[in-house]
Amino acid sequence: KAQRPGRRAKAKMNAERAWTRKEVKRVVGGAVRRSAQQVRASTTAAYTPLTRQLGESDLRVPEVCLGTMTWGQQNTEAEAHAQMSYALDRGVNFMDAAEMYPVPAKQGTQGLTEKYIGTWLKHQKRDQIIIASKVAGKSERMTYLRDNGIVRVTKADIQEGVDKILRRLGTDYVDLLQVHWPDRYVSLFGAKQYDEAEAWEAVPFEEQLEGMKA
Repeated sequence: KAQRPGRRAKAKMNAERAWTRKEVKRVVGGAVRRSAQQVRASTTAAYTPLTRQLGESDLRVPEVCLGTMTWGQQNTEAEAHAQMSYALDRGVNFMDAAEMYPVPAKQGTQGLTEKYIGTWLKHQKRDQIIIASKVAGKSERMTYLRDNGIVRVTKADIQEGVDKILRRLGTDYVDLLQVHWPDRYVSLFGAKQYDEAEAWEAVPFEEQLEGMKA
């Protein structure tokens, strides 16, 4: 059974909360007025993320990666830019996108996430930013991702997906390319169990690898 804090502990906690509220009020708009730049500098944590080698590649990435799937749906372009800049100020230069983003996936908003990254990227040093993106796996719903309306993970699918990703990002390369979900049948998106009867003939791994290398 957890013990309740004693009087002294409660008093200390209340004092800390009161100080925090007072400090926030002072920083945000209280007695001491400071510029946005000064507030930003004063609240920037002195934190440098550790980096990890990504698999057997020569790419080293921060242990923290910034997700992007809300940009273009829940978040505006300005908010996306602010989040990326905030992360970059704190040593997080690793952004993870996907061709289907934002979510929930819709034809009308598809690709906005990468476009927002692209407009922000124009004002950054490209070689200091790590951009990951993902081509979609087999989908019968997101037919708008491919010109022919068929979404698989063939070599041609990967090449088309990457070409469109690069155009939206406004760059000539991504640092990390992934397959978002498999081409083969697996239990995905709320499916409770694997049903062997639902399996289909998947694109061979060898062909997928050829597409990733191209």
